[in-house]
Amino acid sequence: ALAATPDMELAEWEKVFAVNTTAVFLGCHAAIPHMRESGGAIVNTASISGLFGDYSMAAYNASKGAVVNYTRSLALECGQYGIRVVQVPTTLTAMVDSSIGGKTAVDLVAAKNLVGAFHQPSLVVADVSALTTLPERELREGWAEALKHGLALDERLVDIYEAQADKLLALEPELTTEVIARNAKIKAHVVTQDERETGGLRTLLNYGHTIGHGIEAAAGYGRYLHGEAVAVGMIGAAAIGVAEGVTPTETADRQRALIERYGLPTSITGAGVDTDAVREAMSRDKKTSAGQLSWVLLDAVGHALLRRDVSAAHVHAAIEALAR
Repeated sequence: ALAATPDMELAEWEKVFAVNTTAVFLGCHAAIPHMRESGGAIVNTASISGLFGDYSMAAYNASKGAVVNYTRSLALECGQYGIRVVQVPTTLTAMVDSSIGGKTAVDLVAAKNLVGAFHQPSLVVADVSALTTLPERELREGWAEALKHGLALDERLVDIYEAQADKLLALEPELTTEVIARNAKIKAHVVTQDERETGGLRTLLNYGHTIGHGIEAAAGYGRYLHGEAVAVGMIGAAAIGVAEGVTPTETADRQRALIERYGLPTSITGAGVDTDAVREAMSRDKKTSAGQLSWVLLDAVGHALLRRDVSAAHVHAAIEALAR
């Protein structure tokens, strides 16, 4: 496997992507005879690399987050028209979000998740005790996706995050399991209604991700963990919503307090991230159609909507404010 670095030219990175993806496909191909004979499913987990060895670890090291799950699942989807996969998430991000819903993809320098497919897992098995093995930063960044579900779709979940923050941050087993299960139920319900993100409902799960993905790409997929970038993206989306007259100021304030309470960043101040590069990456976002971005905005805590008529000036001002 080859390693990618943030300063690589696009052509060099694409070579790394091609080599690493081919290695994953070869690992998948080597496993196919056994899978066909046994009728079993391949277990795909970010912490158990047994089946594929280290074939996709260079991609993981370059991009962080759920990239191992996404890359291996993509390989399984492409190998002989799809092989059954069981997801065994070992991070909070994966437990509440990325292991559910069947999205598989890899990141390119230009933007996040530009090459991918849908491949639903046969089973998702999450052992909440695995979270106790995570470094603190990686644990905290996983809360961003959980907070997102509440902010966009479930105010009662936000109430729990606010009232039980100390216990959740300490991973109190019973409460943490309950909250993760509630997040999984939200994600599964949305995916059941709009699996391929064509009806607008699943798009609401991208709250905070338009700016967040732009930050990740502009920062070279190394400076910010995915959840950290999404947290900043939610702050930016709330600022846009307030400027557009969609998001009440008290909703934006409540969101900021919650994000801060869970130890997540609310700006890119002093990080040296080029805001022009953020906007350029955003222009290639998957929610762009005919050159126009669709924005997920909050009109209340627990309720999001989709807007395509957002002022470019409001977007520009919000992103610049994140860097000040």
